[in-house]
Amino acid sequence: MSVDLLTEFAANIKARQLLEPHDKVLAAVSSGPDSIALLHLLWRAQVAPLGVFHLNHMLRPEAEEEACFVAAYAKELGLSFYAYQYDVNAYAGENRVSVETAAREVRYRLLEECMEKHGYTKAALGHHKDDQAETVLLHLMRGSGLAGLSGMKPMRDRYIRPLLPFAKDQIIAYCDAFSLTYYHDRSNFSPEFERNRLRLELIPLIEAEYNPRFRHQLAQLAEIVQADDAELTQQAERMLPELAYVRYGALHLRRQEFCQLSLAFQRRVLQSLIAMARQSGYWAAFEQVESLRALVLNNDRFTYKLPLLTVIGEPNTIIFGEPQLPAWEPGTLPVSGEVTAGVFKICTEVLPKGPEYAVADQGEDFDIARLHLPLVYRKRQPGDVMRAFGQSGKKKVKDLLIEAKIPRYLRDHLPVICDQEEIIWLCGVRRSEKGRVVPGTKDVLRIKLGDADCHHDQPVL
Repeated sequence: MSVDLLTEFAANIKARQLLEPHDKVLAAVSSGPDSIALLHLLWRAQVAPLGVFHLNHMLRPEAEEEACFVAAYAKELGLSFYAYQYDVNAYAGENRVSVETAAREVRYRLLEECMEKHGYTKAALGHHKDDQAETVLLHLMRGSGLAGLSGMKPMRDRYIRPLLPFAKDQIIAYCDAFSLTYYHDRSNFSPEFERNRLRLELIPLIEAEYNPRFRHQLAQLAEIVQADDAELTQQAERMLPELAYVRYGALHLRRQEFCQLSLAFQRRVLQSLIAMARQSGYWAAFEQVESLRALVLNNDRFTYKLPLLTVIGEPNTIIFGEPQLPAWEPGTLPVSGEVTAGVFKICTEVLPKGPEYAVADQGEDFDIARLHLPLVYRKRQPGDVMRAFGQSGKKKVKDLLIEAKIPRYLRDHLPVICDQEEIIWLCGVRRSEKGRVVPGTKDVLRIKLGDADCHHDQPVL
């Protein structure tokens, strides 16, 4: 195999469609052999306009020297260079995360900032086949599903990994063949980090004692699983518009339809909705998904707390996130006319009960002469009761809402319409016996409840 990786490198970019003609690429370059080889190959391939990003994590004494080295190398290649510096140790302490996690979060955040500021459409990362093997093994040891076993994707959002087909020794050989200077990050040899222990201890042991191609086969497993996972993910995404919708700024899942799915797709749908609600590409842990799935299947009502997300279970729907309903104040209901009460619109009209009269398909009809005007609309109040249509006694409004399976978040926002004596309509739920239309009724007051124009359900795309 040739030490010059250029032909295979360019072919991989084309085959994977990692770049489009309009793309402008920002290469994330530390000072190690992987990112130096990545930059050199991108520069030689001339597949897109190119710039160089470097982050000094302020973790090692030689970091400043390495930043100067990368800056000089970018200048030598005639490329724009963007240097960032961030105290990752301080960030890790403030956010109570590991140094590895802190470095990753800071790096991606600053990469996004740099791309936005300077007009780059893709960021190229230097992960290679050995990194892929370590990632798959790490996920396997943590009990991951297919998504974890698929490892790192060649392209995720705006991030591309053109070196994934190449092993570390190929990259080192390439650097040596082209006399490319690079630095070794001493932290990569510290047993303090779990990934380092896998790379330095466990994988060499397995290759020496059990399978000399272990690293290669882990990367091959990722390749196989990625294709299967992508197909299943596409199928799950095609289901989402029928299963879920956005209402009041929160994702809603139709419970009955969800319960009819297979086990595999139940898990995938929950994972997708959690990620969408969190606005994050990071999936929930398997145990979290299984706990939530059990609640959906077995509990009419529940509240389940996840990091950065609360999931609310209702009899008919599962709500991911907190619905945002605007506040509204009580008022007098015009006759005829309309008012807006938060996310609702209430419309009234008066109709003669003549030969052309027909009972409303929507809303409720009342004998206006049997009501004590003016009408008011308000929210429910503690102790509210209503003489429901067809019943002789009164019933608590709270019980009527529960029986109608009205979500808890909506109960304090649903309009209650009263005349000057009592509740005549718990909107959309039950009407009162008062104001019943009878043979002797002359004029009918028709009241309808609808959505305010800006609060229609939105599909999940």
